[in-house]
Amino acid sequence: MNVEKAIADALSAGKAICKFITRNNVGATGSHECGYYLPKSVWQMFTAQPPVRGVNHTAAVRVEWGDGSTTNSCVKWYGKGTRSEYRLTSFGRGFPWLSEELVGSLLVIVPISLEDFHAYVFQEEDEIEQIRIALGIEMLGGFGIYSGGKARTEEENECLTRVIGKTVSTLCEFPDGRWMAEHARESVIECIKEISRLSADDQLLRWVKTEYQLFRAMEQKLCGADIRGPFSDVDDFIKVAATLMNRRKSRAGHSLEHHVEHLLSVAGLPFDRQPTIDGKVRPDLLIPGKAAYEDKSFPVSHLVVVGLKTTCKDRWRQVLNEGRRVPEKHLLTLQEGISTDQLIEMRDANVTLVVPKPFHKDYDTKTGIRLLTIQDFMEKVRALASGKNS
Repeated sequence: MNVEKAIADALSAGKAICKFITRNNVGATGSHECGYYLPKSVWQMFTAQPPVRGVNHTAAVRVEWGDGSTTNSCVKWYGKGTRSEYRLTSFGRGFPWLSEELVGSLLVIVPISLEDFHAYVFQEEDEIEQIRIALGIEMLGGFGIYSGGKARTEEENECLTRVIGKTVSTLCEFPDGRWMAEHARESVIECIKEISRLSADDQLLRWVKTEYQLFRAMEQKLCGADIRGPFSDVDDFIKVAATLMNRRKSRAGHSLEHHVEHLLSVAGLPFDRQPTIDGKVRPDLLIPGKAAYEDKSFPVSHLVVVGLKTTCKDRWRQVLNEGRRVPEKHLLTLQEGISTDQLIEMRDANVTLVVPKPFHKDYDTKTGIRLLTIQDFMEKVRALASGKNS
């Protein structure tokens, strides 16, 4: 399987760059040159050219793709004018991995050397999750970077690093997910004084990113010897790291729901978490709650069924079967872009997407999809709770 080969390549090389494909990458936003941006913060991973202002630079690179094809491509540094970016580009005619239907898919680039890359594109949600969990990476509006045998982020707040280090120093075992979510928010409050003045969108993203940073620090302290490697092959890694990956998967699956519940609770908005309704289904959130849902006199227009999905390329359809009284379903996701065809399918299924505002640029609103920010969603729920029409 390509997913296993990609993991093996990353482990063997000790490095990988992961990024969700955006509309800008595939030229859907009218950009003049299609291609994949590369993270400037780790330029040594993929080029000998430092990010020098005032110059442009091109380096040839051979890319072997997951389907067995190869391209003679370029790593370009654009430093003139207002530009300051690296981009992997020049793929030739008929290149299949820059089509609009791939928006939201995961690109994995493994620089074997500065002249040879391996690259993979994953569309299936299970495969994307396996890559993220195996490498321990998180991508929220940025790159997932695997370097030196461990995951890292592009930028880390020095205060958060210090506070998290102090928190982790007292731990002898992994706490539960709710503890991690709460301490991530406390760390943010201590280090980012203006956090309470930020929008719900920015707060949620900062909390999720900080919890990921906290979890990585826990892994380093409690499981450092296990996760440093080196691993001889992917089978060796999976054997040694099975427990680690299960823990990573469990944490990632609950992180979003803990923080969304906190947003609603602080705002004083009523909800039930995973109530059993219609005999057997359990929506992630039901607003204002199960009692209202089962009260046939309660207006359907004031009921909100919410699915929470970190990514939603495949599993978004699950929400369609949750809460048959309510025709409109809300899906809150951190997915950084969805293909036009899938957005049309969601629109036709009467799904309203709730997505952090920074990611809206990668959603084609010409499809007619109903797209809300987190802040918009909170205000909509508040209006319904107060008895006003949204």
